[in-house]
This record gives sequence, structure tokens and C-alpha cells, in this order.
Amino acid sequence: MTSHRIVLAAVLSLSAVPARGDDWPQLLGPRRNGVSAETGLNLDWKAKPPKTLWKVAVGSGYSSLAVRGDRLITTTKRGDRDVIVCLSTADGKELWSADGAPTYTDRQGHCKGPRGTPTLDGDRVHCLFGGGELVCVKVADGALLWKTNTLEATGTTPRGDQFYWGQSLSPLVEGELVIVQPGGKDKSVVAFHRDTGKIVWGVGSDPSGYSSPIVIEAAGRRQIVCPTGKSVVGIDPAKGELLWRYEFGNPFNATAATPVWTGKLLFVSAAYGAGSAALEITADGEKVTAREKWKNKELQTLMATAVVQGDHVYGFHGDLGGFGLRCLDLNTGERKWVERYPWRMAFISAEGHLIAVGERGTVQLIEATPTKATVKGELPDLLLYKAWAMPALANKRLYLRDESHVLCVDLGKE
Repeated sequence: MTSHRIVLAAVLSLSAVPARGDDWPQLLGPRRNGVSAETGLNLDWKAKPPKTLWKVAVGSGYSSLAVRGDRLITTTKRGDRDVIVCLSTADGKELWSADGAPTYTDRQGHCKGPRGTPTLDGDRVHCLFGGGELVCVKVADGALLWKTNTLEATGTTPRGDQFYWGQSLSPLVEGELVIVQPGGKDKSVVAFHRDTGKIVWGVGSDPSGYSSPIVIEAAGRRQIVCPTGKSVVGIDPAKGELLWRYEFGNPFNATAATPVWTGKLLFVSAAYGAGSAALEITADGEKVTAREKWKNKELQTLMATAVVQGDHVYGFHGDLGGFGLRCLDLNTGERKWVERYPWRMAFISAEGHLIAVGERGTVQLIEATPTKATVKGELPDLLLYKAWAMPALANKRLYLRDESHVLCVDLGKE
């Protein structure tokens, strides 16, 4: 076991998702923070409205999109199965599909299909489906490498409202580990080996939430930060040991937005009364602590993850008080402004602008500053309800998803 940990620790410092700078290989992009490093984008939509390059029907689902080079990967429902689909980024043509799991339907019965976004990892892709099935296939042709049911493997039995919306997180690949959060006793957060699908470690006993884990460097330690149904936890990935736990959540275990790490502060947010908080991760010898810098209810993100630009956080409030885009001072939690909307939206950040997708299908380009939000262009009715998936931006192309379609928009200047 000791030798295994030494080898594992050595590879954890390597990038798990070798990707070009302009690819979008996982949920929320290369750094899982919803911020694109691309430049030279068309940011004047009124003078030059972006053109839709292609739009294809793929089936029912709520997965976002992973993009690398000429390939786009998503998941969808077809018949009574949830499947993995690979499309050509050039024209949307389907290159292959691979079987994933029995189709998942939430307890209300009206949202059918997979939720989690695929994660590209070298020559393979990892997908988590609503019933807990974790599937690894080849990027080249969709050939199955391994499959395991994370609930069965960890002996997890749903508790109360747990899994109301199914397993919705997107797997995190860290070195040789694929990390998910099934929510079992003593195996709340679990790492599976990327080559075999076997459990490497499990930690904690919190119920499952719907948010995705991230990896950070803080307090001189590499850490997995994973939201659960009741808290946010920091884990040493090499040892599988709990470093810290911060209680955070709501009565429904319904934290869905992914945490955002700025290099100094960890921002977390959830709806149904949870609010938002900024945490400082510090160390005293071997002891690591998450200290609350501030916490309030000015921003309660429901499904979409907030983004940070400079010293300010921009998020979509989706709870009591109505829907609206809000700006908070990251260091103090002070609310700077509110722009109300009649519907929910999800967005990413690029060149100081928000590219926002409304759930009814309208796409907006918003210049967001600490003093105001200015809409610089709008593309109405591009998608259908329910457009809940986070956007993806790769190689100056914007990829969008509604309940049934994937669409590609050219954001190049030329």
C-alpha cells in the first residue's frame, strides 16, 4: 500500500487532461472555473451578430459539452438507455455513440436523461450517469474500457431526498484517480482508479449533493475540494485523507453549483437558504483549516456556477427574491448590483464578458463590471426550453445545449 501511494503521489502533479490551450475538456473548462483564456473573440454582437455554424438533434439530456480539437463529447437519452455521443466540431456530424446506462428519470418524472458532463482524459473519456454508473470509453471510437456502478461499489443506499435529481456531478480526473461523490457511509467521496475502475480510497459519510469537485493548490497542499449534501470538504488526493470540512448546504442536500478557487479564496454558493461564503484555506503544520471570511444570503446560486473576474464574483441568484444576475465583492461579500431576469441563466466568462444562456434559449453577451452590467448583444431563440447546460468555448466557437440539441456559434472576429 505504501509503494502504491508513493507512485500515486508522483503522478498527481501531472496534468490529468492534456489539452490545447483553447480546448474545453471538462465541465467549466480547463481549470473548472468557467473562465476562458481565449482572446480575439467577437465582442461586438450588435455590429456583427455571430453566425450559427450548425445545430443537431442529439436526444434528451442536460449534460454540458467537453471539447478537444475536432471532437465534442456529451451524453444523452436514446430509447431506454443513456448514451455517450461524439460529434465532429466541424459540422456536428455524429462520429460514434456508446452505451452508458439505463436512462435516468427524476422523481418528478419530467426530466429524463443524463446530467453530468463527460471529462476528457488523454485517450479516454469518463462519464457519470444518473443512477451512479461510472463509464470509461476510448475517445477514438467509444470502445468500453471499464464500467462500475458507484452506488453498488460503495454500498450506498439513498437517504431521504438524496438522489432526487440523480447523480449529477461531472467526474474529476486527478492523476490516476477519477473522483466522484456517491454519498455512502465512510465512502461519501470516492476515488476510482482511472485504468481499472477499482476503488482506491473513500472518505467521509455526508450524503451526496449535485455539485462537482475541483482540485486546488492551497496552504502548500494539493487538495480535492468536493461539495457534498451537507458540507464542503478538502481531501488529500494522494492519501485519501480528510483535511478539513466546512458545513454548508440546505435542507434538501441540493448544492449544485461548483466551488470556485481564486488562488486566495474559495467561493461556494447554493440555493434554498444556503447563500454564499468565501473561505480561506490555511495550514498550521500538518493541520489544514477552512476559515470563513464571510457568509451571507446575497447570492444563492441554484444550478449555474458563478464566475470570478478580479475581486468580484458574478452569479445568478435563483432562489427567494426572484431570478437575477448579481455582483458581489469577493473580499467582503457586499452586493454591488442586481439585474433582474424573468428566467434562469448559466454563463461563462471570456475577455471580461459573460456569455450567458437563458433557459428559454436566448443567448446574451454581457459586459460585467463592479458597477454595472451592460448587454452588448443578444441572440434570441437559439435554443429551446430547457437550456440548462453550461456553455463551452473552444477555439473561438461557442457550444450550447438545450434539452434536445447541440449548437455551435462562431465567435471569431473574421
